Amino acid sequence: MKRTKWITCLLLVAVLVFAACGTAADTTPAAPGTTPQQQAPTTTEPATTEPTGGLEGSITFTWWGDQGRHDATNAIVQMFMDENPGVSIHTVYQPFTGFQEVLATDLMAGTEADLMQINFNWIELYSPLGTTFADLESLSAYLDLGNWDAGDIDMVRANGIVQAVPTGITARVPFMRRDIFEAAGLNVQDVNTWDDLMAAGRTIQAELGSDFFAMSSLGNASQAYLVFSWLEQYTGRQFVDANNQFNYSLEELTAGFQLIQDFIDNGVMPTGDFDSDPHNSVNPLWIAGHYGGVFEWDSSINNWINNLEGGEYVIEVRNNFTMDGALLSGVMARPSMAFAVSRNSQHQDVAASFLNFMLTDARAVEIMGTDRGVPSNNVALSIFMDLVDSGAISGAALDANAIHANVARTTMSSVYEFPEVREVYESQLEALHHGYITVAEAAQFVYDNIQAVIDSLVN
Repeated sequence: MKRTKWITCLLLVAVLVFAACGTAADTTPAAPGTTPQQQAPTTTEPATTEPTGGLEGSITFTWWGDQGRHDATNAIVQMFMDENPGVSIHTVYQPFTGFQEVLATDLMAGTEADLMQINFNWIELYSPLGTTFADLESLSAYLDLGNWDAGDIDMVRANGIVQAVPTGITARVPFMRRDIFEAAGLNVQDVNTWDDLMAAGRTIQAELGSDFFAMSSLGNASQAYLVFSWLEQYTGRQFVDANNQFNYSLEELTAGFQLIQDFIDNGVMPTGDFDSDPHNSVNPLWIAGHYGGVFEWDSSINNWINNLEGGEYVIEVRNNFTMDGALLSGVMARPSMAFAVSRNSQHQDVAASFLNFMLTDARAVEIMGTDRGVPSNNVALSIFMDLVDSGAISGAALDANAIHANVARTTMSSVYEFPEVREVYESQLEALHHGYITVAEAAQFVYDNIQAVIDSLVN
C-alpha cells in the first residue's frame, strides 16, 4: 500500500481511535503518579474588541506543550490581539498525548485549526502531495520565509511545496541529576561513555539502594533513540539510507538491543514492572530523586525540570554518551516542531501575520524564551542571542542546544518517526523491558518486519 492510500487509512484509523477514546488531556498538571486523560483541551477565549481597521478576522490556533509553553503562547496571542483589534485568536492547547489523534480527526473532517503546531514528519504523513496545508510561499506578504536558512525550509517541503515553518532544531541529550550522583559519591562529569554509565548505575544501586537508578525508567521512544544512537556510533550508518533501506544487519541490531538489557542488568534503568507510572515529567520517582537522569529533547526538558524542587540547580547537561572508536556522534537532530496554516482557513493572512509576529517580534521572542527550544528563524535567533548575552535567557535547554549544535549531528529521517515504523521497534523494546522476550527475539522481529513496513509507506 503506497503513501497516498496509506494516508487515507491512517486518518480513518485515527478517527476511529479518537471516537473510542474521547478528547485528550487538559493542561492542568497531573498530581504525581497520575496521567491527565480524557478531558477537553484547554482553551482561551478570543478578544471581543470591535475591529478598527487593518487585519481583520477570527482564527483558531492549536498547539501542545506544558503549562509554561501555554502561558507564554497565550501572552503573545493577547499582545497581538491588543495591537490588531480587528483580529480574534481562539487558542486550543493540551499536552502532547492525544494531540496527533485530534489533529488527524480534524484533518479528515476538514475542521482543523487555522494555525497548527505540528511535528515535522506529519507533513509526509498528512500532506505527502503538499495539498493539506497552505502553501506558505503564497503568503510571503505576511510571512517572510527568507528568515530561515534554505536547508531548514527544505525539511518542511512536500512535493516541492512549503507546508510549514520549523521552530528550531532539537536533539536528545542526557540531563543528569547532580544531587543523585553526588549522593552516591560520583561526579557527573566523569560519566562520558556507555561503560561509564553502566558503572555509575552499579555504584548508585550499591550506595543508595536497589530502588535508585542512574537514569529514569525512560520510555519506548527514549530507549529507541538510545539504541539507534549507539548503532550510529558503532556502525557509522543511520537508520535508513538514501533509498529508505533499513541500514543495520541482524547482528548489529542485536548488539544495539543488548544496550537496553545491559541498562537493566547494571542499574541504569529499572525493569518494566518496577515502575507502573507513566515515563514522563510527573513520574513520582523522578520528582522524589530515585532517577539520576533523563534522555530528552532540549525543546521539552523544561517541564521535567520545573517539577523538581531544586529545578535547574540540580540538573547538569551532558554530552551524548559515546564509545571508543565511535564512527558518528550518535546525536540525531530534527526540527523540534513546526507551524502550518490550514489550506481551508478563511483568514490565512491573519494566521500567517500572527505566525510572523510570534516568531520575530522581540517581545514575543523574550516571552517564549526556551519553551520551544532555540529558534531557527534568523531574526528570532539574533534577538534570542542578544537576550542570552544580557542574561535574560539561560538554563538547561539553552545549554543542551549548545552541546548538540556543536557536534557533527546527523539528520533524523522522517521515516524513523512514522507511527507504524515506531510500532515495530517500540513494541519489541517494551516487551524486552518487561522481560517478555529476549534480546535476540526482539532484534529478529524488528529485522524481519521493519523493511516491509517502510516499503508500504514510502517506496
